[in-house]
Amino acid sequence: MRITGKMLAVFLMTCVLGASFGAHADSYDPDQMIIPPTGFEKRLTKLGRGLSNVLLGWAEIPVTFDKKLKEGKPLGYLVGVVPVLGTARAVLRTGTGVFEMFTFPVSDVEVNFDAILEPEYIF
Repeated sequence: MRITGKMLAVFLMTCVLGASFGAHADSYDPDQMIIPPTGFEKRLTKLGRGLSNVLLGWAEIPVTFDKKLKEGKPLGYLVGVVPVLGTARAVLRTGTGVFEMFTFPVSDVEVNFDAILEPEYIF
């Protein structure tokens, strides 16, 4: 096969264009494309988190039992301590949910929108 001037020109042009695509890919920063949430969106997130915690606060009991079971705790610990620990966490999560539901409209725009509990949602 004979290489002509046109084939060589097409090959060189392809190499030059291909090299420039890599330079564009390196300069892309997805963090610059993310728009920060507005105060209204933060308030709605806080309300949703509060509703979730109120409705699913009771689920801390089985979740705590499951976590401790996977950690390999003994049966006495699972029967005696876990129900008390799970109930305390359920009351804490439900109370936090009530607090967030009632304070979502009056929160300051700059603060008080972060989650109080970790993890933010039970599931």
